Amino acid sequence: MTNDITELLDISDDDSEVIDFHTDSNIKYVTVKKKPKEQYCPCCHSKLYSKGIFKRHPNNQVLQDGYMLDLTLLGRRWKCSNPDCNYTASDEFPFLESRKRTTKIIPILIIKELKDLNKSCAQVAREFHVSDTYVHQIFMQYVDMPRKKLTQIISIDEVFLNISEECKYALVIMDFVTGDILDVLPSRREKYTSSYFLSIPMAERDAVQFQISDMYNPYIKYTNRYFRNAKPICDSFHVLQWLLVLIGRYINDVKKRYQERDRKALEAKNQNSNKFIEKEDDSDEVFILKKAKWVLLENQDNITYIGPHYVYKLGRTVDTYQWEDLFLNLDSNFRRIKFLKDVYETFNNEYINDPDKAAARLDELIDMYQRCDLSIFRSFANLLKSYREPIINSFVYITAEEVEQSRKSIRRLSNGPIESYNNKPSGFRSDSHGLSNFSFVRNRLLWSAREDAAILAVPKSASEVHNYTGIKRGSYNK
Repeated sequence: MTNDITELLDISDDDSEVIDFHTDSNIKYVTVKKKPKEQYCPCCHSKLYSKGIFKRHPNNQVLQDGYMLDLTLLGRRWKCSNPDCNYTASDEFPFLESRKRTTKIIPILIIKELKDLNKSCAQVAREFHVSDTYVHQIFMQYVDMPRKKLTQIISIDEVFLNISEECKYALVIMDFVTGDILDVLPSRREKYTSSYFLSIPMAERDAVQFQISDMYNPYIKYTNRYFRNAKPICDSFHVLQWLLVLIGRYINDVKKRYQERDRKALEAKNQNSNKFIEKEDDSDEVFILKKAKWVLLENQDNITYIGPHYVYKLGRTVDTYQWEDLFLNLDSNFRRIKFLKDVYETFNNEYINDPDKAAARLDELIDMYQRCDLSIFRSFANLLKSYREPIINSFVYITAEEVEQSRKSIRRLSNGPIESYNNKPSGFRSDSHGLSNFSFVRNRLLWSAREDAAILAVPKSASEVHNYTGIKRGSYNK
């Protein structure tokens, strides 16, 4: 065990030695002593004499085995024997940072802990008994993540970070095949994206074959502006989600109609009674509209059958099929809405890797929805018409290697992987230090996401890290 500590602290045989080592509970107590050695003045070359032994106690640190390290250092203070020379010195330990109470291994351990986005600088600081400012500084000195080269299939999406009023939504670029985060931009606004993409060599941009995004119009236009050989792809989930939003609004309008009926009935009841009733419980219709919206909003394949169970509000036993009937009978259009929605869901799951057949069927659906007397589907038809090409392109599938299972599988081009990633930075927004500095935010996101991430061999200087100026204080008036 002593040898492990010696290796961890990089103690050479002719320099320092471990004179005491013991373990108590979850703490390893280690005492390191500097070996006595003749010292000579670098100024006058006279011999140095010892002024006594000093004791240093660096900050505790967490070892890789989960133990805390309680380190005590014993060294000597030296003074030049020449009375005309005032040179003094103290023993230095190679594993201890100069003029600091931390060992050189601590920055590496801190950076490793910051792989977890759910950990703030303040949390890591408490773990290593240092300040959160120190944690932030160490990370900025050692981590500077480069942009990765664009790949043949890229996904683009925003993530809400709220760094500033202008940079609320950071732009994330992902390699669809590997799931690697290629880069993060401070904003999705054109003044940031235009200069960024145009700075990338044209040969690299021309190699992009597909660009996947949601239905945010500027993203769709990227293919014309920056990736001239790429096909735009609208994520199929967002297309369907747009329709579900319209259906949800229609359900809400039906609910309001029943609530208005109930309100008028309550007013009439109050007029015919001496007792004023301010509010009554929801009617059965309103209750069903709130409870069973899934009938129209859920994919039929995702609905799980639940057997008969007693519903106190309705005063009867109801199973899944009866819930559906109760809901669909509340409005004359509900069954048609369900049918027309299911038609598109079926279309969305067919035509695997056959964009040509998908295009023909999509044109049929656009025509059918345009002739529909329901405004929901006429609006949906206009949407499908506007995004026809990106929707058709979404029926392209690729063959992907599943390394763990040693098999090949086909994957549809979608924004699913990047949507999953965008949930990860949600806890990161509560970080107590550094979120106003986009360089820190970007490096932290990329550091946590990349398996092949590496720290700088030569860390940045403190002046390079602190290249920003704070707000000047005003004058003090007593």
